[in-house]
Amino acid sequence: MKRFFALFLTMAMVLSLAACGGKKESASTETTNSDWPKKTINIYMTHGAGGDTDYMGRQLATALEGVLGQSVVVSNVTGSNGATCMQQYKDGDTDGYTFIATNTAALNGNEATGMVDFGYDAFEPVAVYGIQSGENIVVPADAPYDSLTDLIEASKATPGQIKFGISTGGGVYIQSCVLTNLGGAQFNIIDVGDGATRLTALLGGEVDATSLPYSTAADYIAKGQLKSLCTCLSKAPDLLPDQKVASETIPELIIDTEYVLLAPKGTPAEIVEAMNAAVLEATSTDDWKTMVNNYCFQNPFVLNVEDTIANLTEQRNLFQSFVPFL
Repeated sequence: MKRFFALFLTMAMVLSLAACGGKKESASTETTNSDWPKKTINIYMTHGAGGDTDYMGRQLATALEGVLGQSVVVSNVTGSNGATCMQQYKDGDTDGYTFIATNTAALNGNEATGMVDFGYDAFEPVAVYGIQSGENIVVPADAPYDSLTDLIEASKATPGQIKFGISTGGGVYIQSCVLTNLGGAQFNIIDVGDGATRLTALLGGEVDATSLPYSTAADYIAKGQLKSLCTCLSKAPDLLPDQKVASETIPELIIDTEYVLLAPKGTPAEIVEAMNAAVLEATSTDDWKTMVNNYCFQNPFVLNVEDTIANLTEQRNLFQSFVPFL
């Protein structure tokens, strides 16, 4: 409560200064000030239901409702590894009631692969609010490989026979390119969609290997249906410290996927800061920590606006370094 009272005063001061300077307010920003929020907030989700990005976005929306005192509705707008949603809403309403939830692999991967001609700076970054459990290279439990090296060598021995499932444009596509161009793998690369559909394809035998967030595959690993060969995080998740890391085999193979909330370009800075403050509060609870530990196998990782932008810049630079291998 104290935090939001202070935020109210800060926003009031911003308005007072703007009025003195004769700043022209557009009709779309008439509710961006001390009365925000006063109606339902919409979060447009770049990925489909059942995946980790959708799950984390919905967890955040529920937590935000308790802080903001308004409904927060999540709508899935899928297609092209998140590019469809981002293209549609990057220039959306700037009145403080439209936000986009995605992950950094889609955001930066789509730009690196040329699927879109824009990056994170086509939006107003609001907050990084978590780290994925890690894209893991996963195979059926009875597959004859127990390491990334085993899988690559098997692909070399039978070129084009091992089907590797991807989603074109994002982090998993980039992984496949790095595996091919730097690791020498000779997979048959098949586009089967986002994490939830890649899981279905792997379980159904449509593909022989793929990359999945550990959280998506965890239950099937525990049941003995799948096994993880390695994580593509730069280091193993906080709560899974013994996982093998892909970069031990291919140093360049690092994908640190994080969850990020964006606003359309032009959303006023005071609204962006207010939403960031709400995210920081919503994710500071014991319930949030428990959820993140259980689902992401990570500890909470939430950034203010300035650090979010710095983080996205670093992530963008990493993905741009992959361009020569694509």
